[in-house]
Amino acid sequence: MPKPTIDILMATYNGEHYVAEQIESIQRQTYREWRLLVSDDCSTDNTLSIVKTCAASDPRISVVSEGLRRGGARENFMSLLYKSSSPYVMFCDQDDVWLPEKIEVSLAKLRDIEESQPDTPCLVFADMEVVDAGLNVISRSFERDSNIDPTRTSFPQVLAQSLGAGCTMVVNRPLVKLMTFHSDHDGMIMHDHWATIVSAAFGSIAYVDKPLSLYRQHGDNTIGADKFSLVDRASHIERMKSRYIANVLQAEAFLEVYANKLNEKQRNAIKYYVASIHDTPLQSIVDLFRSGCWKKGSRKIGQIVCAACIRI
Repeated sequence: MPKPTIDILMATYNGEHYVAEQIESIQRQTYREWRLLVSDDCSTDNTLSIVKTCAASDPRISVVSEGLRRGGARENFMSLLYKSSSPYVMFCDQDDVWLPEKIEVSLAKLRDIEESQPDTPCLVFADMEVVDAGLNVISRSFERDSNIDPTRTSFPQVLAQSLGAGCTMVVNRPLVKLMTFHSDHDGMIMHDHWATIVSAAFGSIAYVDKPLSLYRQHGDNTIGADKFSLVDRASHIERMKSRYIANVLQAEAFLEVYANKLNEKQRNAIKYYVASIHDTPLQSIVDLFRSGCWKKGSRKIGQIVCAACIRI
């Protein structure tokens, strides 16, 4: 039986320093049945020419969009999802390095789930090593440094806190269909958090507990590794409040899109979560508790503070 093809979606923008190394790491994968689909967000450097040079010598690589300004990673990755057609899809940053067994290990984990849950939307994510621009190790575990518990996969928990980075994820076609049956992405924070919410609501999420890629940190990162610190959160209260509001509004947008597919318990979780930024301080805290939309550990304190302070 032939192996299934995986569409690897790479959104690029001014990544000339690292994109060739990332593509080379994909070409070194032990799993060979892949297509690399690249959407360039109007780079002003040599990114596009580097990708095209790679594509000229490898027919599995293609530039599917150029000269069209998407305006950010979210819209760029979502546009790629609409162009994908393979049974499985992976998201790919332009500046990381994939370890050789990344595709093989991730896909095996996902297909194990599919054997027992056919036609179910599935998502698998993995850990990463955090490295500097020269690939020197900063941290052996992105998940541990971010204080993320990969077992917290219930719907309310995932509404409140994203699990893994998109660049570690593999998803199947049923999940892609659920993510792309609508075209309004205004309430979405990022494509990867949205993917985990869809999976938590309608399917299954699994975790590979080992690093499968090198997550490069450098001066041009759009989103980098965020090492959790309670002191840092407390000293940046406005940023914490902004993130809380964004999460709640994303949940509200999710309800608008999937209301007819969600069960009553899921709809109620969102309704109480949304109420936590509208009611009186005491009632908002009660709403938060009733929603069950909790982050891990001491982050809950910040959520309670936000529910007591925010009024929209």
